Amino acid sequence: MIFVKLFSRLPFFFIHFLSYSIAFFMGSILRYRRSQIMQNLKIAFPEKSHLERKKLLFQFYLNLTDVGFEALKSYSMTREQMLKRFKITNPEKMEEHIKNNEPFLLLAGHITNWEWQLSGYASQLDFSFGGVYKPLSSKFTDALMLDIRANFGGYPIPMAKTMREILVRMKRKEMFSFGLVADQSPPGYDKKREWVQFFGRETAFFSGPEIITQMTKMPVYYAHISRTKRGHYEGEIIPVFQAGEEYVKGSSQVTKKYAALLEKNIKESPADWLWSHNRWKYTRDEVENK
Repeated sequence: MIFVKLFSRLPFFFIHFLSYSIAFFMGSILRYRRSQIMQNLKIAFPEKSHLERKKLLFQFYLNLTDVGFEALKSYSMTREQMLKRFKITNPEKMEEHIKNNEPFLLLAGHITNWEWQLSGYASQLDFSFGGVYKPLSSKFTDALMLDIRANFGGYPIPMAKTMREILVRMKRKEMFSFGLVADQSPPGYDKKREWVQFFGRETAFFSGPEIITQMTKMPVYYAHISRTKRGHYEGEIIPVFQAGEEYVKGSSQVTKKYAALLEKNIKESPADWLWSHNRWKYTRDEVENK
């Protein structure tokens, strides 16, 4: 941890230079998951030429290394520094819920700097802002990421305990919000999933956001993120489900809107999504007949 602390105190220009060097190594020498990334880019952008997708490939590696190094950098950043580098364009949406003591849910994606989303939102709120996470196999890495994600008042919540945490806090009538990165593919053996259209394909999404909305009827937003320049980001929350809106059980209405907003976000910045994940590993028939 001491080494990470020292590393985090390096200036941004050095962090970004190092990120560029590692991105080149990953893409040109290590060729990290290159075939998987190119396959996913071909599925998502069939209209692009092979050369255009190769350009996106290197930009993907650069974004990936930026996410990693900027996450480490945030370990020693102050709240003021985070506020300057992560701006929310419509904070009044959250302020309205805070005024009414109304909890809400943010759905994010593995796009641009997703690691700064929790810190970015937590730094601007004066109440508990939780980030749902899946514990990592490495105890050191897991402990490190927990420390980083706990900056500025944010607190990580294990995925398996999310629903219980929400219900307990609602029972206490506490003001809180949760951030959930919900765009990875559910495990192949897990049949509890939502099937919706995503980049022209029927795609499996976790059912968690639907279950939470169905049980709590809390407002749900998509956490849109964009890079204004390197190391600087803007967040905007876009309504997915609002209090008083009718929820139709079995309609996948939250997942459908989330997937559409995520796809739009990706198309605005096509190299910045986590293309190394095997997103279209299973079809509905393969899962349901397994």
